Amino acid sequence: ILPILLASFGAMIWQPALRAQAPVQVPVTDPDPKGVLVKARAAYYNLSSRGFKQYRFQANPDWASLLGDLAKTNPTGFDAAMKLFSKLHFNVVVDAEGAANISHNEVETPNEEAKAGMNQVYSGMDQMLTGFFQTWNPFMIQTPFSKVGSALSVEDTGTKYRVQWVETGSTKVDILMDRTYAVTEMKVSSPVFDSVIRPVFDRQPGGLILASYEADYNEKAPAPPIRVIVVIKNKPIQGLVVPTDLDLTAWVGETKSHIIMAFAEPGIEKN
Repeated sequence: ILPILLASFGAMIWQPALRAQAPVQVPVTDPDPKGVLVKARAAYYNLSSRGFKQYRFQANPDWASLLGDLAKTNPTGFDAAMKLFSKLHFNVVVDAEGAANISHNEVETPNEEAKAGMNQVYSGMDQMLTGFFQTWNPFMIQTPFSKVGSALSVEDTGTKYRVQWVETGSTKVDILMDRTYAVTEMKVSSPVFDSVIRPVFDRQPGGLILASYEADYNEKAPAPPIRVIVVIKNKPIQGLVVPTDLDLTAWVGETKSHIIMAFAEPGIEKN
């Protein structure tokens, strides 16, 4: 169950689209697309504009909750797994560009099978945390929108704005946002995969803060569809609002998994 869960989050890589690369030429349909995007970019909390340099913490999954079924069916196996997992430490550093660097200690295992399992956990945690921050980054540090002045399409539907562009490599991006400029849906279609993310924001005096999101990921090659729901608990740390807890649920095909994670010993560096 754990490798499946971790691999599913690792697959949710929304780049390059979420990093808002320069689009190719697309007709402009709104009379003032630049004005719409300027207001949209200004609507978000944006840690970069507040002097954010680095966020560091220790990622602590709730292993007991994750392995709850094992505790019922194989108490001895559960105890053995918890003994190993309790020794694990994952240290995360998120830099000024929003990239997450994950490091961990090496836990001594009783046999090669257990060692292979732990290697899956190491890799899966790295992929999951990297994938989360790649989704979090454009809403909290970067921007989901193309640079102001670049060619794209902005359409006013009456109740929402639709922003569209095509990136190099035929990747199509389609964003819907409400009248307060909060993104309600982002679709990314590439030759390799189709994905949809539906973010939800807390409206704070300092701007929109990512509070949760649902995402669907479908590869063009035969593979089970992946659905992810992430709920984020945010807190101010040294004057900057950052995530401190995650509640993550994933479906890989019909298989469902759930993990809760706390970001312990948080620290912020500012410019």
